[in-house]
Amino acid sequence: MKCIYCEENSTRVVDTREAEDKVRRRRECKNCGRRFTTYETAEKLELTVVKRDKENEKFQEEKVRNGVERAANKTSITDEEVEEIVEEVKSMLRGRKKIEAEKIGEKVKEELQKRDKVAYIRFASVYDSFEDVESFQKEVKALKED
Repeated sequence: MKCIYCEENSTRVVDTREAEDKVRRRRECKNCGRRFTTYETAEKLELTVVKRDKENEKFQEEKVRNGVERAANKTSITDEEVEEIVEEVKSMLRGRKKIEAEKIGEKVKEELQKRDKVAYIRFASVYDSFEDVESFQKEVKALKED
């Protein structure tokens, strides 16, 4: 972080505190020794999701969380892991303005598959809309081979 007084690029964090929806950091310049305060906030995801029917909608983190929670219900996946999955999806989205819903769903499936096979199958069965029992069995068989 650049010092606001001497513009030197060498500062150190002296104190960090949570303040509502931001982080307050007290910094000290290693060059001039003066202190100043910075506030950090998380970047908001202003993103358009292109759905399968080609309709556009604003990205809703809660939709991802709800889908993961439903799939993870009564499995080994903890609440912390649900949040980790949501954060993995959000990190994939950062810097983008538009994304297809399929890519979000694929990322969720990938993250669930790493953690719990039952949760993965639950999510895949809804997300992929299995046409019949055979397509469901095919997915389970592919999962067993991994």
